[in-house]
Amino acid sequence: MNCPVCGKEMEKGLAQGGQILSWVKEKHKLSMLPKKGEVLLGRSSFQILTFEACICKACKKVVLDYSKNNYQNG
Repeated sequence: MNCPVCGKEMEKGLAQGGQILSWVKEKHKLSMLPKKGEVLLGRSSFQILTFEACICKACKKVVLDYSKNNYQNG
């Protein structure tokens, strides 16, 4: 996959995180749970969250695929 920002080849891999991973419009101060219009990318109490992802080390961008989870809201 080519980087959508700089056009260079991206490296395939995985993105991993803790208990909750969300895309938010602005930084939350108290909770990582998404508000209206935001997206909960993954949630797990006992496992590490893992997503397929590609990284561009040239411009430091990551493209993350969250299509295989059941948390798509927003």
